[in-house]
Amino acid sequence: MPTLSEYQKLANDDVTAGIFDNIITASELAPFLQFKSFSGNSLVYNRESTLGAAATHQVGDIWSDTEPTYTQKTASLTTVGIQHPLDRFAMQTVDNVQSQEAVLLSKMSKSIARKLEDLLINGNSGAVSTEPEGLTSLLISDSRLLMMDDGSTPSTIAGDETELTIDRLDAMIDMVELGKPDFLMMNKTMRRKLTALARATGSGVVLNSAEMFGHQYTLYNGIPVVINDYISNSETYENSGAWGSSSATTIYALKTGEEKQGWTVIHNGAVLDPDIQRLGTKVDKNEDTYRMVVYLNAVLYSAKVCAGLAGIDSAA
Repeated sequence: MPTLSEYQKLANDDVTAGIFDNIITASELAPFLQFKSFSGNSLVYNRESTLGAAATHQVGDIWSDTEPTYTQKTASLTTVGIQHPLDRFAMQTVDNVQSQEAVLLSKMSKSIARKLEDLLINGNSGAVSTEPEGLTSLLISDSRLLMMDDGSTPSTIAGDETELTIDRLDAMIDMVELGKPDFLMMNKTMRRKLTALARATGSGVVLNSAEMFGHQYTLYNGIPVVINDYISNSETYENSGAWGSSSATTIYALKTGEEKQGWTVIHNGAVLDPDIQRLGTKVDKNEDTYRMVVYLNAVLYSAKVCAGLAGIDSAA
């Protein structure tokens, strides 16, 4: 399943390749994302609910049928884009120094990358029809958020925010089946708290670092830590009950890609090319208008390979 780096290699022109490079370098999350292409504007897929039950048998036993069960899900593509003017005077007089179109497209691609990083976490299609279903919403619907205060996994979020502990973090990581998660995702506040716990005498926490995809990542027991500051320090949840106050945040443990039944970004067409539209010169201004659009959403093929630790006290 392709990553953004692999899509960059397939880009059919330098402009598109440069856009992928901007997105990769603008985000720690983007290089870890896995993508699936399909035809149409919505994807119908089956999410595994239960496996068939295996059993022991003797010769001559009567066997009973047992089948896995699935929940059918549908994810519709979302349009994410930006429109920006470019002054023709600048294009004519400065282009010999630096292509103003290339500069503009670079800024537009970074803006889209940041918006996607926000929507992939916080999108709420139930409240805003134009948004994709964000990761928090996906995990709540499958009771895959472990509560920091009491270790429960409720379908309705309620409780009091509680200080991060290594035991609870490890318990959440262990909710991810079939080996370690591909990465942990948290904001900078939580990374500072995790670093403080690692420094504590006798904590047993092992933090290293490694360079990947042009970024320097912290490793927690060998698992890369991805920073995403669109994870709020004052979270409210889509179907929350009585939340204690406004200083709660979440840490995620994720596998990505269809092959791992994990969190996957879906898009239309064989290659994820941004739709770059040059809309021409305005009638009343000496400006050209540019629009950049991507069509995508995110799905979770199996909730068993992703989890979150919610209700962590984010207060300093």
